[in-house]
Amino acid sequence: MAPLLLCSGVAAVLLGTSRPLALLVYGIAALMTLRGHRGPARTRGTVLIATGLEPGALRSLLASRDDATVAVYRTDRVTEELRDLQDRYGLVLVVGQEHDPRAKERVSASGLSRQVPDIAEREVVLAGPRHFQRYVRGALARLAVPETQVRSTTVKSRQ
Repeated sequence: MAPLLLCSGVAAVLLGTSRPLALLVYGIAALMTLRGHRGPARTRGTVLIATGLEPGALRSLLASRDDATVAVYRTDRVTEELRDLQDRYGLVLVVGQEHDPRAKERVSASGLSRQVPDIAEREVVLAGPRHFQRYVRGALARLAVPETQVRSTTVKSRQ
């Protein structure tokens, strides 16, 4: 959009359009370029990455998503309810303690890129404790997922 406005501004100057109008168009193009305006984000779906949620909260998050959603859930142990969510919604279970290197790797930049190769083109929703969200945000930054596509959701955690 900015290059189009920039060309419009140059054309206005060359064609003799009033100088204030040309400067206005030129200024708008410069601001849009500086802000990195790319228009509305176009995403291919959603990735939900979560841990520590009550089963009912996880179920409602999954039920509110469409078929293009990929859901990754880190858990210490697999329950019957999690298996049901895995079967019903295609939930990707990452099983292991919080500091288990294998579980951490699955929600790291390399692990997420293997599970969701197009993650940079998706909206990402994070749910879980603050330290978990901070860790995953770091992984998303390494994968060049725009911050505008990442958001956190507040849901009840298990006590």
